Amino acid sequence: MLRGVGVGLRAEIAGDLVRDPTSVDFVEVVAESCYVSQAATREAEALRELLPVVPHGVKLSLGSAEGIDVERARRLGALARRLRAPLVSEHVSFVRAGGLELGHLTPLPRTREAVDVVARNTAVARRALGDVPLLLENVATTFRHVEREAREGDFYAEIAEQTGCSLLFDVANLYANALNAGLDPVLEARAFPHERIAMIHVAGGVFEDGYYLDDHAHAVPEAVLEMLADALSRAGDVPVLIERDAAFPPFGELLGEVDRVRAARAVGGDVTPRARGLVPVGARPLRVTEEALARAFVGGDASNELGLAPGDVSRTRAILTRKRADEALPLVPAVAAHPEARQLALQIVEQTPRPAALAGVVDAVRIARRALEVPALRLAASRDLLSLEARFAGEPGAASFGPRRGPYVARRVVGRETLYAVKPPGAAARLRLFAVRR
Repeated sequence: MLRGVGVGLRAEIAGDLVRDPTSVDFVEVVAESCYVSQAATREAEALRELLPVVPHGVKLSLGSAEGIDVERARRLGALARRLRAPLVSEHVSFVRAGGLELGHLTPLPRTREAVDVVARNTAVARRALGDVPLLLENVATTFRHVEREAREGDFYAEIAEQTGCSLLFDVANLYANALNAGLDPVLEARAFPHERIAMIHVAGGVFEDGYYLDDHAHAVPEAVLEMLADALSRAGDVPVLIERDAAFPPFGELLGEVDRVRAARAVGGDVTPRARGLVPVGARPLRVTEEALARAFVGGDASNELGLAPGDVSRTRAILTRKRADEALPLVPAVAAHPEARQLALQIVEQTPRPAALAGVVDAVRIARRALEVPALRLAASRDLLSLEARFAGEPGAASFGPRRGPYVARRVVGRETLYAVKPPGAAARLRLFAVRR
C-alpha cells in the first residue's frame, strides 16, 4: 500500500534521490518520459529498488470522444509491471481530437456526455492495463467552457461513480481553477468527493497577467497546504505527492517542502458521502466541442466557433507552445544545459506546426539541428543529435519516423573532439555515447 509523501522523479533530482532514498516515501515518474528517454527509464528502474515508483500518464486522452489508443494503455500497464508499481494514474482530459494533437491536458466540459465518454474509455483502458489499479486526476484549465457545467466536485463524484476508479485529487489544480473562476477554493475543495480520494497532488504556481497558473515551478503556497490539511482531515491518511517540473531549488530546500507537507498530514477523517448536484446535458456533442477546441488551439483556426474568450484562446496557445518546448528540451540535455536553449526551443516550436506523432522527439531533433548553427552550442548539439539519431530512424515528421530497431554505429568530428555512438539491435537497447579528444 502506498503511504507517506513523495516527489516527482525528474533528472534534476534523480541523483539526490538515489543518494538519499529515505528522504521521501515514494516517487512518481511521467510514463511518457520513459517511452522516449533511456535515461528516464534507467532512473526509474534504479529507484524501483529503493522506493515505490508510480507511473503517471499524460497522453492517454481518457476524455476523447473518438476513443483512446489501446496500445498506449497496454504500454502504460507494461511500464507499471516493469516498475512493480502499486498503481498508475491518468487525467480526466483529452489531448487529441480530429487528427490534431494538442500536447497538453485539455479540460472537458463538465457535462453528462463527458462523464459517459470518460467511463467508456476508462473501461477500455482498464482492460488493457491488466490488474494495475488506475487513479483518475482532476486537471487545471486555462479557459472556461461556454456551456453550462456541473460544479467540479459534482463532476468528479460522477466520474468516480461511473468508472469505479478512485481519484487522484490535485489540490493545486482545483485551487487554480477556483481562483480564476472567482470562487472560494476552500469551499470548492470541500465539495470534492473525499470518500473516493486515494492520493493527492500539490504544487506551486504563479500569477501571469492576473491569471493563476499551476506551473509546477514554485514552492507550494501556504493556501494550498491549508487546503491539503483540510482534505486529509476528510479523506484520511492517503499518500501526497509534490509536483515540481522546473526551477528546482537545492535538494535540501525541496526536502523542506516535504517536511511542510508531512506537517499537514492528518490521521483518520470524515469520509461520509455528501449530497451531489446534477451533471447537466451538454449543448453540443462532445466530439464537436473537442475538434473545435483542437482547431482553435493548435490547428490555426481563428474563427473561434465556440465563442471562447479571446484572452483564453491566446493564453492557452501560449501555454501549449511552452509545453512543447518543455517536452522537447529534456531530450537534448547537453543543449538544454545552456542558458539560451529555452529561447531557441520556443522560437522553433512557434515557427513549426506540432507534429502528429512523437512530437517531443521531432521538436528535439529540430532544436539540435538549429543549435548546430550556434558556435557556442555546436558541440552540445552534436552530442544530442547523435544520440537522437542512434535511437530514432527516418526523417523527423515523416510517417516512417520512429524508434530505431536495428544497430547503429556512427562517428562525428566536432572541433578537436571525435564523438562516437554505438547501439546494439533493439529499440530499447542501451546506447553508448563517448568522446575522444585529439
